[in-house]
Amino acid sequence: MVTITLSSFPCPCCGYIVFDGPPGSYDICPICFWEDDLSQLRFARMGGGANRTSLLEAQRNFADSGGVSEPRFRQQVRAPSTLDRRDPSWRPLDENDNHVEDPTPGADYGAAYPADPTTLYYWRPTFWRRRS
Repeated sequence: MVTITLSSFPCPCCGYIVFDGPPGSYDICPICFWEDDLSQLRFARMGGGANRTSLLEAQRNFADSGGVSEPRFRQQVRAPSTLDRRDPSWRPLDENDNHVEDPTPGADYGAAYPADPTTLYYWRPTFWRRRS
């Protein structure tokens, strides 16, 4: 018997809807091996969180290497199946139109996150820092 689990949240690196928990769940994407880190979603140029590379670099790696956020994880990923779906509005990050935020050294951001972490999805109309 095959059990199919319906995931609800997209991987910000590859866009496939593979996570069961909201942003920051630390789930690992089976398609690109991105670990779902809330800080790295917010600060897309920041490496060294749950992932060595930044989200921006991981997306470039995914596009350039044929499907992996970091080349060292090539053996841990799988290709998307016919059952896998991307978030319909997902697209790779574009630093020029997304108001990419950089952390300030020494700043405490613990209480400075939106109540709804899905508003950190830069590709959605509900993005919390969307420019008008």
